[in-house]
Amino acid sequence: MSKRPKMLASVIRKAIAPVILTCPPACGIVSITDVVVSPDGTSVKIFVSALKSTDAAVTYLSGNIRDIKHRLTGLEFRRMPDVRIEADRRGERGSRVEELLRDSCIE
Repeated sequence: MSKRPKMLASVIRKAIAPVILTCPPACGIVSITDVVVSPDGTSVKIFVSALKSTDAAVTYLSGNIRDIKHRLTGLEFRRMPDVRIEADRRGERGSRVEELLRDSCIE
C-alpha cells in the first residue's frame, strides 16, 4: 500500500483545520477524527465528531465544501477530489457496546 494517501490525509487535516474552527457554537468543539484518501486521490472522506452536535457540524462543514476545496488547491492532486464530510459514530457505537455489556453483567 502506498504511503501517499496517508501523507495526504495528514496534510489535508492541517489544511482544513481553520474551517473546523469556524463551526458555530451549537456544534461545540469539533474534531477531525479521520481523513481517508482513496488510493487514486479522486475522493476524500473527512470524518468529524463534535462535543454537542455532530450532525450540526456535518451540515455546517458540508455547506462550506467550497472553502474546504479552496484550501486543498495547493496540494498535489491531478484534479480536485470529491470531498465528503461524514459523522464519526465510533464513539456512539462504543458507548452502546459498553451499555449492552453493563446490562448483560447485571442479570
